[in-house]
Amino acid sequence: MGSSNQNTGKIKTNFVPRVNQLDSIQLDNEITNLLRQQIQNILQVLPPGLLSHLQPEINFVLNSALWNFSIRTHYATFGQQMLSIAYEKDQLPSAKLALHYLLTTVLPYAKENAQFRLTNWSRVQKLLQLAENALVLFNLVNFFKFLRSGTRPSLVDCLLRINHRSLDGAKRRTIGYSYMTRELVWAGFMELLGFTIPFVNYHALKRKLRNLLRIEAAPQRQDEHVELTVDTRCAYCNERVILPHHMGCRHVFCYLCLKGNQLADAGFQCNVCDYRSETFRKVVVL
Repeated sequence: MGSSNQNTGKIKTNFVPRVNQLDSIQLDNEITNLLRQQIQNILQVLPPGLLSHLQPEINFVLNSALWNFSIRTHYATFGQQMLSIAYEKDQLPSAKLALHYLLTTVLPYAKENAQFRLTNWSRVQKLLQLAENALVLFNLVNFFKFLRSGTRPSLVDCLLRINHRSLDGAKRRTIGYSYMTRELVWAGFMELLGFTIPFVNYHALKRKLRNLLRIEAAPQRQDEHVELTVDTRCAYCNERVILPHHMGCRHVFCYLCLKGNQLADAGFQCNVCDYRSETFRKVVVL
């Protein structure tokens, strides 16, 4: 009876939730990408192309440093340490540590180096492509196996037959439902905006707001004397007028500016003199 309780306690202590194991992999990838981005920002200070040919070596040094200060020292990656997970020490002797380094650091460097420097070797590139496709397939199979068993989420863990253990014992992961609620509310708000904004006539609202804030209404009179010179600018975009047109007042618009606003807003007014008309005429230079 006592032995049974002891075994049960040991299973609970070594239990690691699947979500923690998957999140540790995501955290490791994010940490690596973050460090690579920092290194790229530092290298931007140097002359262009000075160290571009050493990109595989730079990534190799970075991955080696991460492996040395995580797996070799603490028997856990940085992502696993953040989630209180570690490998079983008795499952990682010196030989397996060396093999783990070979699989996680040396082989990726060899692949990147071949892809970077042996681009003219078509047979090598085809072999690398076949190897990558095989790895994708094996990772998929191992992922379904992990979902069923709850152990060894990565292909390296499966090959080396190493398991995780929880440093917090049987402590379960707490979920912040307040964060999930905020995300759901924000997602619903964005969907509402995406649905309603296309129905809002922005040009008409802008015109009505401008008329509402104006203290004195401008006189609504027509002035057919259109002024067009070399320095004439569009009354709407304030750029040199292209295909000059007017709407009945003396101000000149680009063809696209006037036509687009009249199509978007049936009550479009001249934004200079507030003249309102459905006229659309080409400016004729006499």
